[in-house]
Amino acid sequence: MRKLSRSLHWTLAIACFASVLNAQSLKPDEIVAKHIESIGKKEARDGIKTLMAVGQSEFVSLVPAIKGGGRAVVVSDPSNLYFILSLNSKEYPFEKIGYFDGKPSLPFATAGTRSLLGSFLSEHDKILSSGLFNGIMSRRWPLLNLEKARPVITSGGTKKFDGRKIYALNYFPSGDGSSEFTIRLYFDAETFHHVRTEYRRQIPPKTPGFGVANQIAYSTLVLTESFSDFRLIDGVTLPHIYRVEFVSNSNNSTYQSAWGIKVGRYVFNQKLTPDFFTFDTK
Repeated sequence: MRKLSRSLHWTLAIACFASVLNAQSLKPDEIVAKHIESIGKKEARDGIKTLMAVGQSEFVSLVPAIKGGGRAVVVSDPSNLYFILSLNSKEYPFEKIGYFDGKPSLPFATAGTRSLLGSFLSEHDKILSSGLFNGIMSRRWPLLNLEKARPVITSGGTKKFDGRKIYALNYFPSGDGSSEFTIRLYFDAETFHHVRTEYRRQIPPKTPGFGVANQIAYSTLVLTESFSDFRLIDGVTLPHIYRVEFVSNSNNSTYQSAWGIKVGRYVFNQKLTPDFFTFDTK
């Protein structure tokens, strides 16, 4: 009995070791393929022409301290994204993020002023034009159609988040590459759900002026999207918790804010009016 147990132990150990080796050898295109499979069968994925997410919104700013929330609506098709959060705040009444007819649309949150999120997206328009923003909650998610998106994707190794193994992929949108601005996608190693996107910008210091010394080496801006609570709906698996966080660190100031959506329901193939995708008053 003891010999059998030892034999079984070694068999399981070898199987686990082989599984780890196989996982480590996954190439970026294999990770992407498994991610697409994790969403649902091809017929179910292709059957969604428009996607609507409706739920509750949340906004929390730690520095400066602000809190708000209300309703959230995200609507998309393969060419357009309509993202709006109501925040029930006089100082910050809403967040509107759009990509309509091949152009970003980022209305001011208050007179003449964008939010930290809107400003970051405005300064890094590839996030919207590439279709990365909002992940698989948007039908513009570029991994659904790599032939059209034509990015360069390289391995970023494996990481651990919340005790779970994660695959990291470095993502370079078509025609874009910068050592100061990087994009990294993260996928759960078991389910292959896309759980996180990190956009990071390193701003090099300016040459010190006369009589100025000890300036820090870099300023860092990081925008992170995270996705969780994945559920199967009509043959497609989608996240029901979405959070986007912005952190800025420099020698002069620190900002940290987060926006969230708790999806109450998804609606597939909602009939939209021809002029739906705009923030202009209809």
